[in-house]
Amino acid sequence: MQRNLIGRVLATVGATVALVGTFMPWLRSGTRDRNSYEIFSLVDRLGISQSSLVGWGVRLWPIVPFLLVLTVSLLWIAPRAPAVAVAAITVVFAGGVSIAVYRAPARSLVAIENGPVVTFCGLALLTAGVVLSCARNRAIREPDGGSPGGRS
Repeated sequence: MQRNLIGRVLATVGATVALVGTFMPWLRSGTRDRNSYEIFSLVDRLGISQSSLVGWGVRLWPIVPFLLVLTVSLLWIAPRAPAVAVAAITVVFAGGVSIAVYRAPARSLVAIENGPVVTFCGLALLTAGVVLSCARNRAIREPDGGSPGGRS
């Protein structure tokens, strides 16, 4: 029970860190910092095709806050399966876009900032929390069917 609570709290903190990371500067274009929601116009300058998987991910990026809130909400109130499924989608989607933007080749007018790293670290905490929360307890039983370390 305690592990479940700790996992939920860790996942909630991770989702919050990831969400804050999406609003931090992701790119610097000239003298202007841009957060993750403002990078649509710079996809071509980053060398990411708009028709690629990452290009679609950048265009669908505004759903990330919804996915983070949904993941945490399901983790607190729903059965394990839906929470794990939405968490997996959220982490793969947001983590993939974060890594792709962070690893984009440096261009003369665009510099990568710390937002993708903070977002990815939050997603790592979210993942650890979901795993901890959803791990099943295994009862240790004696081979004779009795309780461990004592009388039946």
